[in-house]
Amino acid sequence: MTGSAIRFDGEVAVVTGAGHGLGRGYALALAERGAAVVVNDVVAERATAVVAEIADLGGAAVAAVGTVATAAGGGVIVQTALDAFGRVDVLVNNAGQLRNAAFGDLTEADVREVLDVHLAGAFFVTQPAYRWMCDHGGGRIVFTSSSAGLFGSPWQANYAAAKAGLVGLCNVVALEGAAHGVRANAILPMALTGIGHDGPPPFPPDVLRDTAAALGPLVPDLTVDRVVPLVVFLAGRECPVTGRVFSVGAGHFARVFVGLAPGWVAPEGATPEAVAARLAEIDDPAGAEIPGSMNDATRAVARRIGRGLGDGPSDGPESRSATSEGR
Repeated sequence: MTGSAIRFDGEVAVVTGAGHGLGRGYALALAERGAAVVVNDVVAERATAVVAEIADLGGAAVAAVGTVATAAGGGVIVQTALDAFGRVDVLVNNAGQLRNAAFGDLTEADVREVLDVHLAGAFFVTQPAYRWMCDHGGGRIVFTSSSAGLFGSPWQANYAAAKAGLVGLCNVVALEGAAHGVRANAILPMALTGIGHDGPPPFPPDVLRDTAAALGPLVPDLTVDRVVPLVVFLAGRECPVTGRVFSVGAGHFARVFVGLAPGWVAPEGATPEAVAARLAEIDDPAGAEIPGSMNDATRAVARRIGRGLGDGPSDGPESRSATSEGR
């Protein structure tokens, strides 16, 4: 694929949360490569400003001002693409917000509003876009997860729960969409965009110091333009992968995955004490497999306990040893 330019001529892309930050970067990059773009944001001035930027580049774009957090809102965003351009080929789920607090201090509003925008929002925009794609030969969907979701981050329980849920949503869309030409992947982007500048303190002082120390060496490279290339690739017609999660930022691109370790087999059953005695073996990640679906994980367990007669072809994007991923 390195020999030909990735283009979106004749295609339509929807980008949520596209009025600033990463979303704006995606919208501009897709437009520069020929896509007509639907620029969604909850702030009208931001959305229309990006539409104007795209027009100045000679591209086509319309604003879809409104929330992603309801089924009606998601439907309006996708319908805007269909009304303006007649199709939707690419969806980048980027809209988000932060409401950080210690787990014990999170309010119901803190939890619901973050889950509604990140997780429910991606569901409500993806579903109508996915239906259209399935009926018209396919498309590409990008979900925005986070390292906070897969690896954890203090004071971000609501955000982490939403972002982890997006990986599960992406996996299901990839599995169900495969037969219809729909590919879905997720990213864990690293960029300084100002998403939390107007909200509460992002972290307690000790975690803030540790976060600043971890990010310090990367700050000059934590720019939007270091994330955009992966999203453009995943949105392209010829992107060959689906059901994957990638970390991206500061010029670094890498696959992230959940694996199933070999573990310990107790053919006759086990006691809690036996589990304690074999914890080191159970906990050892060496030789882990990467199941492509729930059924692949089940088949792996069946093989390990000597009941693998039900083995069949993978029903997911892949299932293989993590050693082949360069562990």
